[in-house]
Amino acid sequence: MLSKGFIRSHAVGITADDTSLRFQYYDRSKVVESKPFNIVNDEVKKLFMAMVCQLNKLSTENLGFIPNLDLDGFDHLRNPKQLKLPHKNGIDPLVGSTYAFTGSDGRRRRVKITKVLYHAEGIIGRCSIVVEVECLCTEAGCDWHEEGQATTKVMKISFPSMTRPSEDGLIGEARSTAESSGDLWALNHLPEVIDSITFPYHEETTVQGRLKKHLKDDYEERVMRVTFLDKLQPLSDLEDPREFAQVFYDVLQIHQWLYERVGILHRDLSSGNIMYRRKNGKVYGVLNDFDLSSRVRDMNKGPTSKQRMGTRPFMSLDLLNPDWEGGHLYRHDLESLFYIMLCLACRYEAPGVPSPDPRPYSEWFSGTDAEVLSNKSKFLLNALSKGLPVQPYFSSFKQWLWKIFKGLRLGYTLRPLAYSNPPASETDSKAWNLGDDDDEDSDSDSKFNYEWTTLNKRVSYAKIRSIMSSFEGQPLETRWVGNPDH
Repeated sequence: MLSKGFIRSHAVGITADDTSLRFQYYDRSKVVESKPFNIVNDEVKKLFMAMVCQLNKLSTENLGFIPNLDLDGFDHLRNPKQLKLPHKNGIDPLVGSTYAFTGSDGRRRRVKITKVLYHAEGIIGRCSIVVEVECLCTEAGCDWHEEGQATTKVMKISFPSMTRPSEDGLIGEARSTAESSGDLWALNHLPEVIDSITFPYHEETTVQGRLKKHLKDDYEERVMRVTFLDKLQPLSDLEDPREFAQVFYDVLQIHQWLYERVGILHRDLSSGNIMYRRKNGKVYGVLNDFDLSSRVRDMNKGPTSKQRMGTRPFMSLDLLNPDWEGGHLYRHDLESLFYIMLCLACRYEAPGVPSPDPRPYSEWFSGTDAEVLSNKSKFLLNALSKGLPVQPYFSSFKQWLWKIFKGLRLGYTLRPLAYSNPPASETDSKAWNLGDDDDEDSDSDSKFNYEWTTLNKRVSYAKIRSIMSSFEGQPLETRWVGNPDH
């Protein structure tokens, strides 16, 4: 009920298991269920029927459907026969529904969902739903229209932790820094937020608020956030390997600029979060989705959510390991960028065309954190007898991938075993760096010169930029010409 179909903040249900029954409640923070009970006498029967009737009396909002989403008369809770009607040929029932809201400017708008781009399958977490929408506003002067025609926007509905900095706030901070510092190039590589509205769950009037009051610290308080953004293009729309390379190099540059100039670490690089826009015939890679991003200055104050940060197939070895206590470092995002490029080059025959089964690295996309960690460790730390299974279309990426692979492998395998737990902070980490050893074939790394932040300089911005700044022997376009590495 939470992962498919309509957009819900929570769900209530009854599970029957032989002669036992349980009432259950699910939301984006917690699963709560009653103790099993049996209908053994008339008193329990009456209580059970009373609870069923009370559930049936709840409004659609109290049953978890988000407010102001008009499903065009569809109500399978009151009319279960409707379940059979709208799902022919796999059409998503959200398409064609409308959402009404009051924007931050006080203007009332109604948008129509025209396409579902992404629907998270999880239960606990931010569980984003991303859709394309068109504005149905008929008022004169609506800036969501051009020449009388509605322009396509992207609407994202998610349920982030209340303690997390907002996505629109972080993006706004980055864009303001670009404008005030003169780094106007960065604007081409950042998403553009049109509007964002946050809906908290009030303590007295919502079940989430009452659960927080009852469970206290055992319940992670969340909000519902609706964000509207300009439409970007996915990687699968690219048609030239060199354009792929430019987009990845752009993402590396904007990631470094965000970290060093703005003080923001993205923390969730995935294939879906790397997009592009095309201007005057040129592609510009865009780093999208800042829901899990953090201000660097706040990262030593403890986690802002109880959920592990990242997208599992692209997460670094450290972050998949429950024993890692070093926090999220910028090199972990660079490792994610490597896995994104590797999976693209090895799992697709051409843009949007999957390679035949069995596809390489499929085990990274299923299983638990421990299983994915084990499979990635075997790939990264064991010797490769057959090389990287890059598809012919992406063969030009072999040089990039092999160089980054070697750096990651050496960096991990040569970490000092006696100091397997990292220093408490990056400042402490740099204090260990008493030498300047940058020989990739050296096995002399020790507790006295190992630099944890970058796996002893093997996974640093400077190192990865030196690999990715050219493609097929020709330089790519460097956007950040003021970068000290340039």
